[in-house]
Amino acid sequence: MSLSRLVRLAVGLVACLLVVSCSGEGASVPAPPRAGAPAPEGHRWVGAGGVVVAVPDWWTTGDTECLLPVEDTVYVETGAMTDCAFTVPPTTPTEVSSLAVVDTGSAHGSRLLEDLSVDGEVGGEPVLSGRECGWLAPRVCRSVLAVPSRGVAFVVHVSDPGDVDLAVLRGSLRLQPDARTTVPLALGSGRTPVWGDRPATTRSYAALLRREGFRVRVVPAPPADAGDTTSRVVLPRGALLGIEPGPGSPVEEGGTVVLTVAPSSAWQ
Repeated sequence: MSLSRLVRLAVGLVACLLVVSCSGEGASVPAPPRAGAPAPEGHRWVGAGGVVVAVPDWWTTGDTECLLPVEDTVYVETGAMTDCAFTVPPTTPTEVSSLAVVDTGSAHGSRLLEDLSVDGEVGGEPVLSGRECGWLAPRVCRSVLAVPSRGVAFVVHVSDPGDVDLAVLRGSLRLQPDARTTVPLALGSGRTPVWGDRPATTRSYAALLRREGFRVRVVPAPPADAGDTTSRVVLPRGALLGIEPGPGSPVEEGGTVVLTVAPSSAWQ
């Protein structure tokens, strides 16, 4: 065998060992995710506790009433029931698809873990999976993925098969790289701040961001166009108009989150 061929074989062997074992052992272990790695096409990353998954990019975040989903959305589920001014039809949560993010250290999260079984690993940490039934409605079941070491579970309800591909979601599960985190998804109540929330909510969320180590910029929106004759919603100064990056988005630790707010006492 020529010297040049020996060199090529040696280089190939080293390259193989750097990725996975040439025998195939460990070939199922994914490469560590890159910071800012793109989500699968048509999806976006969302998560908590250092764990993210990919959801359809047209899903909203925090689109709930009385802490229950009312659109295809990502939301925080605390297990709490609440009385509120809205009346959510009993069938609404079962007619939309959703991803509930659950703290496995809570009573609700601990109950979820009871019926799950080991289903591989992510980044060397065990993943549990299974089904949870009866929370949204009797005889309605949801798929659960949990990484107990990170204190987070994702509970997926699929109303329409076209809403989300469970195989894509399961395959996208990954740990955040070092020095990466996620923007907090919700306040302590479990509710995600959304467009039009009152100034007190804006202040509470800004305070939460700062406690979590983020830098916060509060930016007034441009004045509304006086010539715009479309119907408008009158909002008080400081009402929330936007969060960037959005709740649940992966970001660098200590990064900046921009809160856009209504600029005047009667912004329209």
